[in-house]
Amino acid sequence: MSTRRVVIGKRGDGTFGIFVSRDGFDAFNTADANLLLNISSKVSALILLTTVASTQTISLGLSQSPLALVTSLNGLSSLPGYTGTGGPARPSPFLLLIPNGDGFIITRTPVASATINGNGASLTISCSAPTTVAVYSKPFT
Repeated sequence: MSTRRVVIGKRGDGTFGIFVSRDGFDAFNTADANLLLNISSKVSALILLTTVASTQTISLGLSQSPLALVTSLNGLSSLPGYTGTGGPARPSPFLLLIPNGDGFIITRTPVASATINGNGASLTISCSAPTTVAVYSKPFT
């Protein structure tokens, strides 16, 4: 019997996704360590969505650094002729994670920054305006 090197859909353990195994292993039922590619619904999931108005640290309890997207609210009062209520400012626009010791730091604007601590143990958000943070687990295993 030949092995299935590629599975698209449901695996033997009930997970859904796209799986490609190493030569000689059946992608349907092999351990994750024997997969060359594992894109599953449990991976790259939104694990936190929150809005904060002041600097704080949020416990994540992860063992690997996630992807964090930070969006701040900008009053836009400095724009000539603008009379609206403001809107999202990305980054703060889109903030870039930069390796820094045991985690990553985001320092693109003075409005908001975030630091992933302890390789995903917690997230420290520093902000001077309401800020929304979306944290996603890593997209590939």
